Amino acid sequence: MQRRAVPIFLASVCAMIFAQSARCAPEAPLAPVSSLAFAYVVISVTDMDQALGLWVDRFGMQIVTRRDGHDAALARVWGLSQDAIIDQALLRTPGATQGGVHLVRFKLPGPIVREGAAPTDLVLKSVDLAVVDIQKRYDELAAAGYQFRSPVGSMQAGKVKFLEAHMSAHDGLNIVLVEIPGKHELTSAKGYGVVPQVVLTTGDNVREATFFQGLMGMSQVSSSRLAGPEVEKTIGLPPGAGLDIRILGDPKNEYGKLEIVQYEGVHSKNLYPRTQAPARGMLSVTYIVSDLSPLLSRGTTFSDGNSTPSSVGSRNSTWRRGSVPSAGPAIVTRARIRTPLSEPGTFRNGRCVRSSDARTIVIVDR
Repeated sequence: MQRRAVPIFLASVCAMIFAQSARCAPEAPLAPVSSLAFAYVVISVTDMDQALGLWVDRFGMQIVTRRDGHDAALARVWGLSQDAIIDQALLRTPGATQGGVHLVRFKLPGPIVREGAAPTDLVLKSVDLAVVDIQKRYDELAAAGYQFRSPVGSMQAGKVKFLEAHMSAHDGLNIVLVEIPGKHELTSAKGYGVVPQVVLTTGDNVREATFFQGLMGMSQVSSSRLAGPEVEKTIGLPPGAGLDIRILGDPKNEYGKLEIVQYEGVHSKNLYPRTQAPARGMLSVTYIVSDLSPLLSRGTTFSDGNSTPSSVGSRNSTWRRGSVPSAGPAIVTRARIRTPLSEPGTFRNGRCVRSSDARTIVIVDR
């Protein structure tokens, strides 16, 4: 059986789970969300104040929710002790309804997911930021002490020309500043828009796109191939390498998309087994759905005769595989979790899906 390059937990909704805490910041209203675009990318941090200094003070994101204290429900989803989580924050670019950031701090943080990773290794690779005046943003961040892999580079995907620069940040994160000249972007007052998309590398883009389209119902918004000296310099590729890029998500929403990248002509190590809490860095992304039933029903179409019993609906229910060779059998268990999208103290239904590679999805219905 083939192994998934990209773990299924990229359809995770575990980020929305919070228990009541002793001290909570006032919550900004949550706007309507699309189930085809991620609501939050989950980032595990060593120092919450340092992380908020970047995402809020530097990039201008608004704090949707800030809660410290333990979160036994979310810790249980991640297979951790009840007191493993000690601080969390939900952030969003003002005016955006998708593509937020969920920062989590663990009592005992694990290793950095991207420690020693090559640009072409299989892993949750980077967080994209839409910016206005990329050279100005580059200069102000460099002056503040942030390190860039290379100067601002110019590239083209199909008919779209764009500028980008790769910056290192806390906990091994790779942040990519992106500007499409002439395009109006939703950004904060500081000139940054977070997060139009996250970038993840795969060993087979066709397989991964088919999986996310078939299971989550995402659209393939665009596809392109990049190669050449400027691409090699900006991204950090060896001579002659190229990459296949496909963007998946909601075509009606500029934020919350997945950019899946398959590198060509290079050797890639699979680092996805590292993306398990309490590791530091990007762990997953969050999707919120209005009803779990259609998604679970679509899951049964991935069938090649190999299936694993699950607890969805009845003892005889199954989540099967086949259309995507590496989707693997999955074990689905019920979850009863607290979420800030509901009234305080209210619980919503959820499902926790663990693939054959032992990676997890938790999908919550509003």
